[in-house]
Amino acid sequence: MTDEDSWKDILGYDAENNDPWTDILGFTDLGTEEREETLNDVKNLIQNLGHDHPDVFDELSIDAGDYQRELRDAIFSLGGSFRQSHGADNEDIVRNTFLKPAEEQGYLTFEDQRGSERIDFKGRLTATDEVFALDVKGGEGQSIGHLLVPDNTDILMLWSERNARNTKSPASRLNEVINRAVRWGLNQSEDPQYMIIRDPPAGARTETGRIIPDVIVFPTEYPSPENPKPDTPSLEDMDFVEALFDVTTGVGDLENEQCLKHIWWHGMYYSDQDGGKIHKDIYNAFDTNIKLRTHGIDYSRISDVS
Repeated sequence: MTDEDSWKDILGYDAENNDPWTDILGFTDLGTEEREETLNDVKNLIQNLGHDHPDVFDELSIDAGDYQRELRDAIFSLGGSFRQSHGADNEDIVRNTFLKPAEEQGYLTFEDQRGSERIDFKGRLTATDEVFALDVKGGEGQSIGHLLVPDNTDILMLWSERNARNTKSPASRLNEVINRAVRWGLNQSEDPQYMIIRDPPAGARTETGRIIPDVIVFPTEYPSPENPKPDTPSLEDMDFVEALFDVTTGVGDLENEQCLKHIWWHGMYYSDQDGGKIHKDIYNAFDTNIKLRTHGIDYSRISDVS
């Protein structure tokens, strides 16, 4: 879809009552009144399930009275479990939700390098024999500057595991971590190919409740005066992304609507404007009219790390 009026007509878009981030892409906006109402409805349902819906227990080993009687203690117990999982290492989450299952399914092999190297994981894709390096960051990616990328890396990736709720809108939650990754790549003369953003509080979910990660696809190398308009990878060449979506969501066809809605093309090119500038354009693969706001970077402000 490229014509703005046509996509709005097709999708029934109403600028006053619809939000493409939530209604089309499936994100949750953490700052809306609607979400607060939903949260209250969930709490009310949990608290009064035995009273309001006793038929739910017809096929269960407990009855409505058991539920209401043990509800308080059960909630306190679950609260401890949720707090414990919230504090889990982000690297463990990536290992357990993606890398280990992907290895078991034959997509890749990997090594956990935490404690011995300055990048978390390295491995090899089975389909292409490419060597990948993957580093995991928290919600805001503050420590990207400490990476040491192995010399034989074919695919460099950054993974942001977002748990904080301080930033509310979906676009802002994506943008603030993407910008740090781009500046790091330019300053360090590195070329991350993908950034994976997994967002349990606000990310889209499958019909079965699995979190759908968002994948930012960068050019094959970052732009420079010598290579002002680097190529962008095609879907056919994105074997890692195919494995990622298949393992985490059960849908690995990158032409599938569910996948396309969470692939973001991050175009970049260099121009001589104002003494040299890197221009950026970030747009959704399913609907190119859905974009992230971004600003160019003065080339003179990029660190010389040679």
